[in-house]
Amino acid sequence: MHTILNRMRRPWPIWKPRPADGRKRPDRHRGVSNRNRGWIALGLAGLLLWGFQPLAAKEPLLPAAGGTLPKLSLETPADEPDKKYLGVGKGGRFSLQQVDGHLLLVEIVGVYCPQCHKQAPGFNRLFQRIQRDPRLKAKVKFLAVAAGGTAAEIAYLRREFSIPFPVISDARFEIHKQLGEPRTPFTMLLDRNRKVAFAHVGIIEDLDAFFQKIAGLVP
Repeated sequence: MHTILNRMRRPWPIWKPRPADGRKRPDRHRGVSNRNRGWIALGLAGLLLWGFQPLAAKEPLLPAAGGTLPKLSLETPADEPDKKYLGVGKGGRFSLQQVDGHLLLVEIVGVYCPQCHKQAPGFNRLFQRIQRDPRLKAKVKFLAVAAGGTAAEIAYLRREFSIPFPVISDARFEIHKQLGEPRTPFTMLLDRNRKVAFAHVGIIEDLDAFFQKIAGLVP
């Protein structure tokens, strides 16, 4: 009985002298069998998968084609030409439903986002192309929302990249959070009822195809 208790208290196997014939005593505690290794690996993989599941479940869903946006309240631009272009009043806030246009392009950007800076010249050309089209000019509106951007930062962004369309401040990331905190740039096309007709994360490389998509969504 004492021998059994002593073995249970030992944290590791004790050293035993080698047999008198010089042969090495088999050590049952050395290593792990291949079968046990497989069960250990399977158990660790299960723990990892179980641990990551709650994180994946918490990831917010971004707006996608066919979806409906939450009710967004945006800060009214200070510039009169921007107000006139969007067709919004003089109130402090406005909704996307108030914007005068059949199709609304909304681009979520970051003032210091390198990818947004890279996309800016192409979107400027896209805007000018639409402005030259008599059918699209009155029906398609552009609007950028600067996540975390102050009024001074937005003024710098528009000046530095010659952005011709309104850029709205979202200094507290309120709009960005309501949209699921997408990576920037994040571009959406919203129909007359402000339902999502198109959504894309990252730079839109083929602007010709994108222009054709815009044209196809306008009656």
